[in-house]
Amino acid sequence: MDREHVKDIIKAWIQRINEDEVLSKDITALNFGLCEPYGIELIGSANYDEEDDDWACEEDFVPIERNCPDLGIDDTYDWESVLKETETILKELVQELKDLPILKVEHITTGFCDGDLIVVK
Repeated sequence: MDREHVKDIIKAWIQRINEDEVLSKDITALNFGLCEPYGIELIGSANYDEEDDDWACEEDFVPIERNCPDLGIDDTYDWESVLKETETILKELVQELKDLPILKVEHITTGFCDGDLIVVK
């Protein structure tokens, strides 16, 4: 997995969403949902519940470019490694892009749709 290449793709995607979308003030959480074959999508919710990950099923914000372009991660990588790398990349990007309005929500998570969510912010 070319980590820097994946990070660049995710970064450019987040920046495009920030330029193209206006996040309403009632959105308190974003989830960068992972799927297999390895991809990532973004949704926002007006609700967040740290005890119940089902909040991420409430799609109160769905950007036009919901799905990130192809990350180029092939299926030879195990899902745990992909999850850990994605978590690290997102934590770095939240700091690097902290001035972007879209990332100023209170809660940001990531995880596979059928697994537990990991807090990024």
